[in-house]
Amino acid sequence: MKRLLLLTTITLLAFAKRLSKDVIPSHQKFHLAFDIDKWRYSGTTEIRIKVHRTISSFWLHAAKNVNVTKVVLNSDKKKTVEVTKFVLDYKLSSLTVYPEKDLEDGNYVVTLWFNGEVSTTLQGIIKTGWLDVRGEKHPQVTTHFEPDKARQAFPCFDEPAMKVMIKLIVDHPKGYQCNSAAPLETRKDISNTITRSVFEETVPISIYLLAINIHDMSEVKGESPTGIPITVLTPPHKKSAAYVTLKWAKKALNFFEKFLDTKYPFKKLDIMGIYDLNSSGMENIGMIHLTYDCIYADSKSINAKEYIHCRNSIFHEVAHMWFGDLVSIKWWNDVWLKEGFASFIASYAMDRVKTDQPPGYHDINFLDDSLLDGITSDQFTFVKPVRHVQENSYAPSAMFNDLSYSKAAIIIRSVLGLIGYNAFRVGLREYFVKFKFASANFEDFASSFGNISLQLSVEDYMKNWLNQAGFPEVYSESFGNTLRIKQMRYTVSKNFVTDQTWYVPINYKVADTPSSTYTLWRSRYKFLSYDWDRGFKVSNMLTPLTSKWESWFIIDSKSLTFGIHRYDNDNYKRLAKGLIQDHSILTDTQRLVHVTNLDLLTNQNRVDPITVLETSLYIKKERNMHIISKWLILLLSLRSTMDNRNHRFKFNHYLKTLFIDHVNRIISKPFSRTTLWDDKANYSWLLILGMRWNVPIARKKIRRLYRHFKAGQHINPNFLSYILRLYLNNSDHWIKVFKKLDTYPKSLQEIKKIMRALCRTSIVKHQYYMLKYSISSLNIPRSEIKTVLCYIAYKNASMAWKFFKKHYKFYFRLYGEAQFSMNKLLLCLVSSLYTKSEYNDVIAFFKTHSSGTGESGLKRGLKQLSLSFAPKKKKKKKEQEDDLVTIKIKKLNFGKRFTQWWNAITATEIRNTDDAYESFSSNNRFVRK
Repeated sequence: MKRLLLLTTITLLAFAKRLSKDVIPSHQKFHLAFDIDKWRYSGTTEIRIKVHRTISSFWLHAAKNVNVTKVVLNSDKKKTVEVTKFVLDYKLSSLTVYPEKDLEDGNYVVTLWFNGEVSTTLQGIIKTGWLDVRGEKHPQVTTHFEPDKARQAFPCFDEPAMKVMIKLIVDHPKGYQCNSAAPLETRKDISNTITRSVFEETVPISIYLLAINIHDMSEVKGESPTGIPITVLTPPHKKSAAYVTLKWAKKALNFFEKFLDTKYPFKKLDIMGIYDLNSSGMENIGMIHLTYDCIYADSKSINAKEYIHCRNSIFHEVAHMWFGDLVSIKWWNDVWLKEGFASFIASYAMDRVKTDQPPGYHDINFLDDSLLDGITSDQFTFVKPVRHVQENSYAPSAMFNDLSYSKAAIIIRSVLGLIGYNAFRVGLREYFVKFKFASANFEDFASSFGNISLQLSVEDYMKNWLNQAGFPEVYSESFGNTLRIKQMRYTVSKNFVTDQTWYVPINYKVADTPSSTYTLWRSRYKFLSYDWDRGFKVSNMLTPLTSKWESWFIIDSKSLTFGIHRYDNDNYKRLAKGLIQDHSILTDTQRLVHVTNLDLLTNQNRVDPITVLETSLYIKKERNMHIISKWLILLLSLRSTMDNRNHRFKFNHYLKTLFIDHVNRIISKPFSRTTLWDDKANYSWLLILGMRWNVPIARKKIRRLYRHFKAGQHINPNFLSYILRLYLNNSDHWIKVFKKLDTYPKSLQEIKKIMRALCRTSIVKHQYYMLKYSISSLNIPRSEIKTVLCYIAYKNASMAWKFFKKHYKFYFRLYGEAQFSMNKLLLCLVSSLYTKSEYNDVIAFFKTHSSGTGESGLKRGLKQLSLSFAPKKKKKKKEQEDDLVTIKIKKLNFGKRFTQWWNAITATEIRNTDDAYESFSSNNRFVRK
């Protein structure tokens, strides 16, 4: 699954337990009958089990919304075994069967009769639908069972290692189709209103990977180069976009079959968009689910960044057909084994199939997203390792986090870089051959690979990264012509001390010399003595030499480390000069990692902000828009620390000097002729910058786009929200746009962008219109209702709180349907209030009303609210030292130092900065205590 976006179901972890290994299922047959008018279903299931020792009872999974009415047990000789009773325990989500006599070692068949309601909680068997061109909703039944929600649909053995061969028979209303994991065997009408669909038996699969879809969509069909049937299920008016999805699915299948040297393991591949899917995608066997907007997206109807994400989602879910479906995980502590692999291999594949993007484009996107997500999650002292759940514990949902996706993906990428392309492919092929249609854990996976070096195996290397929390900050400084490299754990807490070390890949590059081969280092310190004729020589002690170090260097030139590299000030200065002279001395990937490191280090006060400014002077030569946008975000964060208006004015002038050429270069050509996705993705903010800097072509384009919007013409979502923000301060413009909400939007993304722009209004009457519209309109996503309330709360907290109290039952019902997180809603709502009377009102209200699972959000909101009216206390010196990052940077007097630096730079002109560097840095050297 791409990523869990919503997790509101209460899981009783304290009571849950693991299935016994004494009873193992092998086959399961379902016969389900659906009544879509009443949104109910009933059915029977036959499960063949193998009992490995004499037992007096056994249990399987069944949740509280599954009503089991009858249980029959037969031996393999078709003799009935009397069942004295069966007990449903909803705290354990278990169904325990008690036979009259003990069951001896052997094969049995247990048959169960059950019924239930189609769920609205986005888990189990789900009620959903799709909209046609007239806005009418067509009912649809779908499923979402990951990680442990198959038990909410029917009795089963709901653990990933319990793989069964499934035979499925579905009775559904006439006029509807049914799709599932296996190809359709027969379909016939059994009455005037009921059709029966019978499917072939599947290969052994984990039950959470089963999908059932009942719908009335159209089909777009094709074949992969190896003859695998591919079907995209689509609303009739979305067929053109479905053909684009089909094209990318063909490319993904073709690449993975060749790269993994393993044939696609199933008989067909269906792809369907789900309107209310609570994740970006789901890798059901032979039946991929994606979000509605993603699967029917094209570059003209969706934001460019979202378009890239949607294409990546297709590759991610197709990769799961091997990583997670062909070979399943034994337990959820190895969820990274499927999610980390799918995350990395999807970007790796997209860089190697034919696209209109430059080489390495997707690797840069992958590194940027994964580094930022992984490091942001892993920088705290309380985080747990990637593999932190023990085999006998039960907490599957906790494993779907940024570490399992992002950190694991970068570690897998580093393994590929260390052992090489051929060895990596051989190891994967052996892994799939050995565990085909079976389950595996980390040790099984690692056994398929050899050693990275004579002293270190792939297993030991990966264990070092996966079994301990955190990541290293690698600090390199020069002494004479010797480098000292030191590693320490990077955390946001400066008082946290640990002796952790990691196997850090070192692949150094010095000035114009070629990159070295990789060495792995785990000790606290490492010294590299450099011979200018022969390169580095590794030693265990510092050997002072007379030669002076005069060239820039980087330590991880292939960007394989999940961590941060920091250098001494002299090296930063040499790197900045080198980039100004020729920015191609570093590759696009190296420059992206460099600016990401500077961003993270500056936020934690580990690098002088002036060092960032010195490095940023090369931006005028940069051509990669992804890196340019990263630089702009970093520089704007520095500007936000300035208190002095004159300093900010000069800094804005500095930004204009750096970015004005990029603004003119990109927006001078029409958006429709812009081919690079990064240029498309950043076109909108460059247009807004041009508007603020009075660039004539930018002002002209924005006025024309707004005229098109008023005339009812479709505008690309890249521009929509930005343009509306400029015009919606005017009351007349606001009313005109508000009236278009029911007619203009063509997609969920457009609805969200227009609504969020409208919510920024400061006019009280308009704020109330938005709140009323959010709970009365059927056109907006239900999850967006919470967003509207929070946006209005930031502008008018008192009105939002009164509105919430008045319509509490409505919001609580949506929360009960798992449409949003009550924690987040109460946190944003309560923390926006500011008076003591409102504080007392909140406490009194929730004494008589339930907060659901939002108790922690309510407490945090009340704590923040209490600070707004509490008397201000003078901070102690220690408390001041632990203040926010922005305060730390202000303490460095950054605004004044920037002004001095900028005056020095402009005095000697930007194109000749050597003298300016020397004159400023010698008097304002940043010394970290």
